Amino acid sequence: MRLKIYYPNGLFFDKEVDIVTVRTEVGEMGILKDRAPIIAKLKVDKVIAKKADEKFEYIVDDGFLHCDGENVIIITEDVKDKINPHEYLGG
Repeated sequence: MRLKIYYPNGLFFDKEVDIVTVRTEVGEMGILKDRAPIIAKLKVDKVIAKKADEKFEYIVDDGFLHCDGENVIIITEDVKDKINPHEYLGG
């Protein structure tokens, strides 16, 4: 399955992955290939993607997720490699 993460500056991430883990408004979710279609509102939290022995971990600043079973597309206001805890206090 292909994960794409978009933010205001364009495409941030685009790779084939085996699983994507995100936190939505209703809780944490793991997404595998051939999952039923879903649209979800994301919270400020980590997006973790794994492919074999590789792990990709990013922080998204809210956003939306769309999954059609073959592709996971995340649209967010901001995405970072590392989190600054002082930036998100009270979030």
